[in-house]
Amino acid sequence: MLLLDHCVAETVKKLRTIFGRNEATSATGVRKFLRKVRETGMLMGNRSHPRDRPVRTAERIAAVAQCVRENPRTSTRHRAQQLNVNRTSLRRILHKHLGLFAYKLQLTQEFSI
Repeated sequence: MLLLDHCVAETVKKLRTIFGRNEATSATGVRKFLRKVRETGMLMGNRSHPRDRPVRTAERIAAVAQCVRENPRTSTRHRAQQLNVNRTSLRRILHKHLGLFAYKLQLTQEFSI
């Protein structure tokens, strides 16, 4: 344990010379990192579960399509509130799934699905 504390102290000292006193990792952070490497054998975090994409479902895409059919002049901000969808997700649905561009909806595009 004494050897480990010495290694941690030396590591913190070197990090402070490189990054500066306020930006360097603390001794607690170095200990956590060492424990993680000892337990997992890896430097990077282990993502065991890939992220789900629950927003862009077939039902949600159909709801957006119906909303656009009903009123193509509605802004994406207002439409996102109506459908309870994040604005970015709504724009992705409009563009990737429906082939529409949000800023052109009211002017030029015809909706055909």
